[in-house]
Amino acid sequence: MADDISIRVVSLSEAIGALEEPSVQQLTLYIPHKDKEGKPVENIHKWIKEAQRLLSIIGGGATTMPPADGAWLKRDVDSRGELKDENIVWEKTTVIYAYIYPDRFEGNLKSLREFLHGFGRETNQGEVVFEFSGEFFKV
Repeated sequence: MADDISIRVVSLSEAIGALEEPSVQQLTLYIPHKDKEGKPVENIHKWIKEAQRLLSIIGGGATTMPPADGAWLKRDVDSRGELKDENIVWEKTTVIYAYIYPDRFEGNLKSLREFLHGFGRETNQGEVVFEFSGEFFKV
């Protein structure tokens, strides 16, 4: 019976008329609107625009999602007990992503590092996170 099964491979790019092969690696930046103390980040729109610019260079364009509701535990909280609202920072987070061109990604790693570290330092973040190709990184 198994010999009767045939698998047909279709090139979706060719069938749809895509101009190039698909990109499979996604880079996602998370831009929180509060600092590690729970205070609003000043000039958040400046940081969002800078992230969009950088991802546009790396991927040819970037998509920005409306701010999502986020929450995270303050560092000094014991997560084994019952949590109170004051133990959690409730905030908005802007999510920006792009499907990357590998050569542009590699050529802009220094700029990506500078952005992530600069955002963390200048906006008083406890950590800055990003996602690449399904893996989650904390800086």
